[in-house]
Amino acid sequence: MAKFNPKQLEYYVTTLQDVLTKTQETADHVSPFFVKLDEAKEAGKLADMEKADFVEIKAEFDDAVENYQANAKTLAGLQVPVRFMGVHKTLAKAYADYANATQMMADSLNEKDQSINEADFKQSEEDQATFLSKIQAQVSKIFGA
Repeated sequence: MAKFNPKQLEYYVTTLQDVLTKTQETADHVSPFFVKLDEAKEAGKLADMEKADFVEIKAEFDDAVENYQANAKTLAGLQVPVRFMGVHKTLAKAYADYANATQMMADSLNEKDQSINEADFKQSEEDQATFLSKIQAQVSKIFGA
C-alpha cells in the first residue's frame, strides 16, 4: 500500500485551492460582460449594441474559456493522494466539461453579424450550472464541508 505523503497532500490541496480561486476570479471578472450581453439580449437590442462592446464581450468570454481550460489541464495533470483518486477524477471530468460548456457559450457569439446562437447559448448556461454543481459537490467531499 502507498505510504501517506503529507507533502503530496499539501501540494494537492494548495493547487486545488489555487484552481478554485482562479475560477472564481475569472467568473467575477467576466460577470459584468455577461450581464451587459444578457440585458441587451433580453431587451432585443443586440443589433443596437456598440460593435466595440460586442467585440469586447466576445473577447472576455474567450479569455474566460482560456482560463478555465488551463485550470482543467492543471486538474487533469495533478498528482492526487490515493484517498482522493475517485473524487478527483470526477472533479477533473466535471471541470473539463464546465470549460467545454463555457467554450460553447463563447462560440455562440457571432461577431460578424453581432448575433447569438440562442440554442447554444441557452444549452451552455444549463450545462455550466450542471457541471458547476458537480464541481462543488466534489470539492465539498475533498474539503469535508
